Amino acid sequence: MEIIDRIVIVIFTIVLIFLSLLMILTSFALIPQEYIVEFIIQNYARPEVAVVGAVFLLIALRIIAPLFKRNLIQNTIVQQGSLGQISISLKAIDSLVTQVISQTAGVKLLESKLEAVEEGLQVFLEVSVNPGLDIPQLTEELQTEIKDYLHRTTGVAVIEVKLLVRNITETSSMRLE
Repeated sequence: MEIIDRIVIVIFTIVLIFLSLLMILTSFALIPQEYIVEFIIQNYARPEVAVVGAVFLLIALRIIAPLFKRNLIQNTIVQQGSLGQISISLKAIDSLVTQVISQTAGVKLLESKLEAVEEGLQVFLEVSVNPGLDIPQLTEELQTEIKDYLHRTTGVAVIEVKLLVRNITETSSMRLE
C-alpha cells in the first residue's frame, strides 16, 4: 500500500469517527435539534457541499476498489513453448524449493511463499539453521542454488529469493554432513 493511500485512509477514518460521534451525540439529544436543522438549512443547495460529498465518494471508492479487483497473485506460471502453452503451478514450484532446502545441510524450511509477478517469480522463505553455520555464506549459496535450480528445471525467471532466518536451533530433523 502506497503512502498516499495510507494518508487518505487515515484522513477518511478521522472524518468517519467525527461523523459517528456526531450521530451518537445527536441520537442521545446531546446536540440541540436546532443546530442540526440550521446546519442543513445553511448548506442546502450549495455547490461546495456537493464537491466535498463527491470527494468523499471518490475516496470511499478508492478505498474499496481493491476489494473487487481480480487477485493479481497468480496460482500458475504460464510459459509459451514451441508446441504450445505450458502452465506450472506454484505448488509444484514450491515442492522444488522444498527439495533444494531439504538437501542443504543444517537448514530446515519453516515457511515458503511464492508470488508470480510480471517480471517472473518471487520466492520468500523462512528457515531455521543449525548453530555454528556461516549464515551469510549459507543464505547466499541457498539463494543462488534455488534461483539456478528453478530456472534450470522450470525455465522460470526468478527475480528474487528472500530469506528470513527465523530460528537458530539444533534439531534432529536437520541433516548434517
